[in-house]
Amino acid sequence: MSTSLLDPSELGKQCRDRFFAQNPDLDAVITDDPVHIGYLSGYRSILHDGGPYQQAMIATRERIALITGASDAAAALEVLSDPETIWRYGTFFVCNSGNLPSCRDMPAANRTVSEALKAATTVLTNRTRRIGLDLSQSDLRRIIEAIPGVTLVSAADAFSRSRVVKLPGELDLLRYVSHLTDKAVERAAGLIQPGANELEIAAEITQIITLGGGICRFVVVTSGERSSRVDAYARNRLLQEGDLVRLDIGATVNGYYSDMARTYAVGNPGALARDRYDALLRGEKRELELIRPGISVCTVFEAAMKEVRSGVLPGYQRNHCGHGIGLEPHEFPVIGPNSETPLESGMVLCVETPYYEIGWGGMMVEDTVIVTDTGYDLLTNASRKLCQLT
Repeated sequence: MSTSLLDPSELGKQCRDRFFAQNPDLDAVITDDPVHIGYLSGYRSILHDGGPYQQAMIATRERIALITGASDAAAALEVLSDPETIWRYGTFFVCNSGNLPSCRDMPAANRTVSEALKAATTVLTNRTRRIGLDLSQSDLRRIIEAIPGVTLVSAADAFSRSRVVKLPGELDLLRYVSHLTDKAVERAAGLIQPGANELEIAAEITQIITLGGGICRFVVVTSGERSSRVDAYARNRLLQEGDLVRLDIGATVNGYYSDMARTYAVGNPGALARDRYDALLRGEKRELELIRPGISVCTVFEAAMKEVRSGVLPGYQRNHCGHGIGLEPHEFPVIGPNSETPLESGMVLCVETPYYEIGWGGMMVEDTVIVTDTGYDLLTNASRKLCQLT
C-alpha cells in the first residue's frame, strides 16, 4: 500500500473537524453506523464484514469513545493508539507479553454494549447541550434519551453535509483504490480468451487487489448470455468465441470504495454488439464532457440518455447513470432524472451507462472521477474500447 496515504486515525480526526465545522450547533454526535464510526475515527472493524456486530461511537470536538467488543479492542488500539478512547464490553482473553499498551490501560470492561455506552456517555457528554443522534439500536437510543438537560437532534443531515465533498486525504485514498482496481482489470483482460474460466479471471482480479492492500467487495465476471446477469458472481463457465465478457469491480482501501466496469469480446462479437456498445460509450463520454461544478445531476443524466438513444438503442431505459462514491459504493448524489443537485468541486462520482438484455447479454462502461474546479480528474484509465481478445 502507498506510504503517502494519510494515517487512518489522522484522517479520522480531520473528518471529525470537518463534521463539527459543518455543524457548529452540535456539541457531540453518537452513532452506531459502522460507516460513520469509520468516518469519525479512521478505524474499521473486520467484524462488521461478517454480519451484525454491536459497536457505537461518541465524538466531541476534543475526544472520541469507541464502544466495541473485548475481542476487537487490540485491533482498534492498533489504529487509534490511545487506550482511553476504547470502551470494551463482554469478555475475551488475550495475553500481552510485550510493553505495548494493552486492555489494562483501557477503561474497565462492561458486561454489555449498553453498559459500555452509558459509562462512556457519562464521561464524554457531561458538558454537552446538543447531541446529534445516529442510532439504529433502540436500546442504545433509550440510554441517550435519558440524559438530562440535553437537546437531541437527528444527525442524518449533518453527516450528509460533511461527507458530500471529500477532504484531500479522502481523495488520495479514492485515487489509490481506483488505480488499484484499474490495474487489476487491465491484468485480468490478458486472461480473456476462448477456454478461460470466469473464476480464473475473478481470482486474478482478487489477487492484484489484495496484494495492493485492498479488500475486494464485489467481483462481477460474467460471460456470454450470463453477462446480462446484474451483480452476479463468477461461475465455472468457459469463455467461447463470440462471447461478451462484462467486468464490474469494486474494492476498498481503509474503507474507501472503488467501482469501475469494462466490457470485452472474445473474438468477433458481431455488428449488433459493436453498435450497441458504441451507443453506450458515447453516452458515458457525454456525461464526462458535462461534469463541472454547478451543473445539475439531472442535466448530466438527461444528456447521457439522449446520446445513447440517438444510436441503436432508441428505447434505452435507466433510473440513473451514476452516483457518488466514498465510504459507501453508492453515495449522494445520484445522477438521475429528478435531482437538481449541483455538482461541487471535491465530489467523487461514478459515471456509467449499462445495458442488460436477458437472452442476449449485457455490457457496460463505468469510470470514477473527481469533480475539479475546471472539470474532472479521471481515476480509471483502462481502455474503454470494446476490445476483441483472442
